[in-house]
Amino acid sequence: FPGELIQARTGVFDLKWWQIALLSIALMFPIALLSGILFPSIVADVQARVKDRMNSTGITTLFNTAGAAVGPLLASFVLLPGVGYQSSLILCAAGYALLSIFVTDCAGGLLPRKLSAIGSVVAGLWAVVILILVMFPYRRAQAHFAHASHPFEVDDRGDVLAHVVKRIEGTSDTWQLVRRDLFGEPYYYRLLTNAFSMSATNPYGQRYMRLFAYLPLAFRPESEDVLLICYGCGVTADALLHGSHVKRMDAVDISKEVFALADFYSGVNYSNPLRDPRVHPVVQDGRFFLQASPRQYDIISGEPPPPKVAGSVNLYTQEFFSLMNSRLKEGGIATFWLPINQLKVEEAKAILRAFHHAFPNSSVWTGANQDWIMLGIKGPGRKVPEEEIRQLWSHPDSGGDLRRIGIEVPQQLGALFLMDGEEIDRITRDVAPLTDFYPKRLTDEPWDEEASHRFTMTYMESLPALQRFLHSSLIGAIWPETLNRSMESFFVVRESRYLSETMGSNKLAELDLYLRHSGLRMPVLEVLGSDGFRLAIAERVAKQSQTPPLEIMPDLIAGALARRDINGVIRLLENEKDRGVFSPKDTFLLTYLYCLNGSVDKAEALVANNANSIKKDWFVDWLWGKLENDFGFHPPDQPRMNANGN
Repeated sequence: FPGELIQARTGVFDLKWWQIALLSIALMFPIALLSGILFPSIVADVQARVKDRMNSTGITTLFNTAGAAVGPLLASFVLLPGVGYQSSLILCAAGYALLSIFVTDCAGGLLPRKLSAIGSVVAGLWAVVILILVMFPYRRAQAHFAHASHPFEVDDRGDVLAHVVKRIEGTSDTWQLVRRDLFGEPYYYRLLTNAFSMSATNPYGQRYMRLFAYLPLAFRPESEDVLLICYGCGVTADALLHGSHVKRMDAVDISKEVFALADFYSGVNYSNPLRDPRVHPVVQDGRFFLQASPRQYDIISGEPPPPKVAGSVNLYTQEFFSLMNSRLKEGGIATFWLPINQLKVEEAKAILRAFHHAFPNSSVWTGANQDWIMLGIKGPGRKVPEEEIRQLWSHPDSGGDLRRIGIEVPQQLGALFLMDGEEIDRITRDVAPLTDFYPKRLTDEPWDEEASHRFTMTYMESLPALQRFLHSSLIGAIWPETLNRSMESFFVVRESRYLSETMGSNKLAELDLYLRHSGLRMPVLEVLGSDGFRLAIAERVAKQSQTPPLEIMPDLIAGALARRDINGVIRLLENEKDRGVFSPKDTFLLTYLYCLNGSVDKAEALVANNANSIKKDWFVDWLWGKLENDFGFHPPDQPRMNANGN
């Protein structure tokens, strides 16, 4: 099968009709034609040997039907799990070849001294079979594995980024676990299904996947029974287990291979959730499980494959969401993934409409940029006291987890709010919901990135978002008013980070905003290209070395600046300058930090020493003006360099 036709990055099935026709003919027409010819030929031969024509036809049909019934069972439960797809095909082909010898020999057509006409044909076919066995490309399966993982292992320049830890060939899919290392230690993992990136433990994914758990745990902290539909890399499962009252978690996934890979992860603070005695893994389709299980849950979280991946659409319909509602206890909460960046705007609204029909008390929260979280409450919900919400941050496990993903204080959780049921009803009034009977309301067409950004930006603008939050009847019913003080700054940070990550920004201006107008650590790390996971690895490597390696210095600088240790950052940058690895960006950063620390004279001296290599551009003009207005800095009048050192 041509590997280049697999849509590895998107998972969208967008082959043209003639491509489907050609592939179908190549794969199925020869065997369909030959088997169609073979069956009546066998019936005619049996009738010639058995005088009872009715019995002969019945016996032949019986054996043909029995083979059609036993074959799939043997392939599904013995061959595919035991030897894999490629070896199963070879064994089946060899079996057919041996059968031809057996049948021809029994007919006396192959082994007599003079070969009959049929025997000659069979002998010729066997010669072809032997030739095929000699020339067969036995590494074809490995080639498909390599094709699927290559985009995630190597960048555009050919540099190796990651390596495959484990490969599993399942009965219906292939699975690969790819590990990205940083400073010689595991940084994150990516789970590939066939050629599609199904899940990952990178910082971006960790943020929104853990929020699937922490949002309902914040609004229903007494939760004891939880259900996770689609296990993935186990990130949400790990977060759900941090609930202080959780006694049981059912984790449902249709693929047993996902559970089998859980022991192959490693890294900072990782522990296999499946080893927790509270966890009960279930290999089952999520929808069938909801229909069959009599249990009621406090929390149900669903993170199925993207809506446009084949077979996933029925996990985003109104009927499925209603099933989730029926399995919740009164006051229970459901969270579900809505990937705005993988849908047309009208398609996203169709899913929102379906969810709102199933959960009248529904809302939408941002997990990370355009990965949104639909949250539905069965019943009116209850107002959670501030002290109960703060328990998530006071507990070592959940508190450390939340801070690592950038939710450092409870107010940031509230600042994730996008819209409530009234707003959902308004924007989806003219849109039909996605239902089982109308799955093609999700088209096979690719999404419009620009339209998705415009739709998202409507809810990311800080001041309108703050007003929606303060005037929402849902927020008034479940959110403690005591946490509403100074909420505006958190909405501003949210908007700033979204614009920076989707459109780019003046990094130093963004850094100035966070350092001087916010006490948060994570935005500082992110604007400097680091994150909580990178920093933890870098600090551990630094402790093991007398002199920190140069490769970890940017993360150590970012970490010190996130702690507001301005003197420490200045020392690290001066040390870099002494070691001869001082970049133009470091020059501008150190100049800014000297001014911020009250050492304007040092900033002027640093710029004066580099004046001959500094060329004038918009960034330098902005920086000199900023430092002059805010700190009284006086730049030299020599030619200037730009931020790229040109």
